[in-house]
Amino acid sequence: MLIIACPASIFALDADRIFKIEIAGNERIDTGFVLNAVKSKENEAYNADKVKEDMKNIYKTGFFSDVQIDVKDTDKGKIVTFVVIERPPIKAIYISGNKKIKTSDLVEKLKIRTNTVLNTDRIKESIDELKKFYASKGYYATAINYEIDYGEEYNATVTITVDEPSQAHVKKIVFVGNKAFKPSVLKRYMRTKEKGLFSWITGSGILDEDNLEEDRKNVEAFYNDNGYVRANIGVPDIAVSKDGKSITITLGVQEGDIYKNGTIDFAGDLMFPKDELTGKLKSKTGNIFRSSLYHEDVLTLTDLYQDKGYAFCDVAPLNVIDDKTKTVNMVFNISKGTEVYFNRINIIGNAKTRDKVIRRELKFAEGDRFSSSSLKESKRKLTNTTYFKDIDMKLIKTEDPAKANMDISVEERPTGTLSVGVGYSTAENAFVTGTISQENLLGTGRNLSLEASLGSITHEFRISYLEPYIFDKNLHAGASAFNFTRIFDTYDYKRQGGSLSLTRPLTDFVKTTVQYRLENVDVYNVEDDASAYVQNQSGSSVTSAVSLTLARNTIDNVMNPTKGSHSAITVEYAGGPLLGDNKFVSVVGYAGKYFPVSFLDSAFFIKATAGTIRQYSGVSVPIFEKFFIGGLNSIRGFKYGEAGPTDTNGEVIGGINEAFCNLEWIFPIFKPAGLKGVIFFDAGDGFDTLDSFSLKTTGGFGIRWFSPMGPIRLELGFNLNPKEDERKNAFEFTIGTQY
Repeated sequence: MLIIACPASIFALDADRIFKIEIAGNERIDTGFVLNAVKSKENEAYNADKVKEDMKNIYKTGFFSDVQIDVKDTDKGKIVTFVVIERPPIKAIYISGNKKIKTSDLVEKLKIRTNTVLNTDRIKESIDELKKFYASKGYYATAINYEIDYGEEYNATVTITVDEPSQAHVKKIVFVGNKAFKPSVLKRYMRTKEKGLFSWITGSGILDEDNLEEDRKNVEAFYNDNGYVRANIGVPDIAVSKDGKSITITLGVQEGDIYKNGTIDFAGDLMFPKDELTGKLKSKTGNIFRSSLYHEDVLTLTDLYQDKGYAFCDVAPLNVIDDKTKTVNMVFNISKGTEVYFNRINIIGNAKTRDKVIRRELKFAEGDRFSSSSLKESKRKLTNTTYFKDIDMKLIKTEDPAKANMDISVEERPTGTLSVGVGYSTAENAFVTGTISQENLLGTGRNLSLEASLGSITHEFRISYLEPYIFDKNLHAGASAFNFTRIFDTYDYKRQGGSLSLTRPLTDFVKTTVQYRLENVDVYNVEDDASAYVQNQSGSSVTSAVSLTLARNTIDNVMNPTKGSHSAITVEYAGGPLLGDNKFVSVVGYAGKYFPVSFLDSAFFIKATAGTIRQYSGVSVPIFEKFFIGGLNSIRGFKYGEAGPTDTNGEVIGGINEAFCNLEWIFPIFKPAGLKGVIFFDAGDGFDTLDSFSLKTTGGFGIRWFSPMGPIRLELGFNLNPKEDERKNAFEFTIGTQY
């Protein structure tokens, strides 16, 4: 009996097990994909509830319109077959109703594609993605629906219908719980802005939730930077109006108390006396704790050690916040590491610019000891060549801890320029300018340009060439030839000639230039009713002159300056041993400085200019060498020469002295596009004697934009104290001129 019972028990055991799991009915969907949804396994005990759950999981994939279970008993166990009916393939996808967003942009967001099996879950995901995309563009109340049409040939067409509402804008940003700072102050640190008058230009009022999260962090960082180390900004609450046209954003603020700097100490590898290190810090005991100053101090200490060759020096902050005394006790733990020398310098990304053009701007070479200040100065010099969009310097460790490679990765920008410009004060003084130039000729760093200006009062043609490193020496050579005509009411003059120059850098920031110019000048078309002074200028003369310029330039970025200064003084001598008809000596100097301002990431710029020209040997200073003050580059609000002497007919005749200053506040309007605004104040005069000096003051505003066509400058100046015979304002507009 026992022998007969055992096989029966074994057979009964096999009958309750799953021998095989099969999928039937699928044609386009891979069997393995379907089996991934099945939790039951072969050779496991059969569980009817588990198999039913598997059926539901297969259906949830969205690729099948029906799923059935077929279970067969065999002597080896149960064969479980899931019989599926596939949804039809998608023949076509249509999107309708969209007018404000391109169909191609919407198609990119879809989770479904033609010639794939219809999946309703994927369609719903696509609808959600489209709604999110519309919301990112400010259309929060967008209604999106879909329909599925099944064709006779077992296929499906998906039609997505979009009902676009009016674009929603941020109407109000509200702070709750803030006591120390007004909402207007906190909003400065947010990229998200309320809709304003110029929102059509700046894009203000559009809500980007990723930016909003950054805004929350930025406001919190602002509090931290003002001593509120325990401040917390809550998750923004976004409320959209019922009509979907306006958005209100509310941010909860927990300020906490103000904390001050407590003790300041140093630990680790101390190469300098603690008193010396403390003196270099901006954080001082007893002052309000400012996180920005603290981070600057970390960088200062790091630079101090890196300038001694310790490239991988690490300054680890070990701060302790004392909630009882409301202080932050600072400890800077310094690990200097190994002294490092440059091994190899690799230039990457320069498809056009030659390696040596980049290397000659570097303040370090292979084998030199590492220096962070040399790195920074090298990057500044490379930036100011204007050959590159981006410059990245990375120090790469080698197997030798005392050596490191430097990878300099550059992204070149187009250095050829085709620009046009228009400027005017009144219609009869309109002019058009054009420039064709190549700042990096054949990748050598040489500069060749051709300029032309045609208008009612000026005609100019100029060709210039600059060799930045003549004979591979740190010596710049330049040459130019020009033909210039200017038309006035009672006379015209023409200048034809050229110049040669040599420039020698004396330090990283100071250079000197010697220039010789030779030109023939003709004053002609003198009207019969011109003043006696103008009548006396009639005729041709030759100017042979040499000048010496000493200049200093520490500007961080010539294309987008925010800090640094630029000053120069030029002395020019004409005639005498140089021959020529005109004999004079002139001195012109200017000094300008940029001051970065944290408010709106803006900058102040102030510049003062003064000059004088004197005759000798009884030869009067010719009219074309005098200072004509007024216009875009001197005193705005006046046209060329109007802020200076005039003759009895009111004709501008220039002065032998000039003195003026410019004050500007330059602020971003729309950073991604490089759009800036400027508010300015100008004051000064062109004059012959101190007694004739008459201070002219103007103010105004303008827009500056690094457009694809080149720099654009629009400025409107107002005469703040106009006399009876003076104009009250002047507008000027240029494209393709540097500022």
